[in-house]
Amino acid sequence: MKKTLLLILSVLLIVTFTNTQAQTKISFGGRAGLSFSNLSFDPDIPSNVTKSSRTGFKFGALAEIGFIPMLAVQIEPMYATGGAQLSGPLYSNGFNSVSGNITYKLSYLEIPILLKVKIPIEKSNIIPYAFLGPNIAFVLSSKELDEPNGYASNEINLKDQTSSINFALDFGAGAGFSVNKQTTIMLDVRYSLGLANLLTDKGKQASGYNSVKTTGFQIVAGVMFGL
Repeated sequence: MKKTLLLILSVLLIVTFTNTQAQTKISFGGRAGLSFSNLSFDPDIPSNVTKSSRTGFKFGALAEIGFIPMLAVQIEPMYATGGAQLSGPLYSNGFNSVSGNITYKLSYLEIPILLKVKIPIEKSNIIPYAFLGPNIAFVLSSKELDEPNGYASNEINLKDQTSSINFALDFGAGAGFSVNKQTTIMLDVRYSLGLANLLTDKGKQASGYNSVKTTGFQIVAGVMFGL
């Protein structure tokens, strides 16, 4: 969390400094994409249990504030889903081990605040870029779907065991294609590294884990219109 706050402060300082030296350029648009999310557990899951990512989606808006041609801050409020799946022995029914799947299903309102560096290419409509910044996410729902083999499935609400706010560090790269002076189509790939523990004290006691953090790759496309 301290790293996230330092990153936010750094962005604000850059904004203040550059804003005094150049005229800002503001653009708005929309974004949508796929997320291949996962969770990291401490202590780690047993060796006979397989962990796999959960495919989710995200969509929302964006605002880009440019200060010089190569530097901008991009804010992206988006609805997103994530989680992970565990497969293998789930528990013992008193006689033998019961195998199956456990799927953790999360949904968020994410607000990434990204420092974006553009790399103009002479006489080209394509502008590559890289970005880095904090992602503040408000947890909207947290559920666990248990699917033991040979037994009925059961979904459990984990909202009271999950922190209401998650912090992550997002970084990645992409490219924008200028359709005209006011319209740009974008596509980027990013990685989101969770910094905060998702578990409350109640969640730690119920799950037996000290911490659970988010991870995941994302592919996001969008369109942006300049003012």
